[in-house]
Amino acid sequence: MTDELDTLEQEVPDELENPYRPYQVIFPYEVRLTIPDDGHNTEIVIRTRSVEVRFGRNEKDILRQKELDNRYGRDTYAKHILNWVATRLPSIDPRECDLEYVGTPKVAPIDHHQVKDFIEGYLNNE
Repeated sequence: MTDELDTLEQEVPDELENPYRPYQVIFPYEVRLTIPDDGHNTEIVIRTRSVEVRFGRNEKDILRQKELDNRYGRDTYAKHILNWVATRLPSIDPRECDLEYVGTPKVAPIDHHQVKDFIEGYLNNE
């Protein structure tokens, strides 16, 4: 009981001396990218949300901090989500993915050499 009273007694002066309080910030965001190796043909869209803890006097302080962070933090957030996704992609079961065919297929004849090149490229992970 004495320890608890000591803790409470210390919290009162701490709160009087430091007006900052913790706030949770939950914010959705989207990252769009294309793959340079295929001529930027493949587009990837990642929609997610992040949670941060910020400290300030009030919600207005926190929103101002977040505004500055958003202005300067785009590249670091992009890197963060790319790293996060990259470590998890190998464990995703393709059967759990939703694939949707969009648009109309285009059909064009190819010759024997183009078929062999296609197969070789696939086997070489190109």
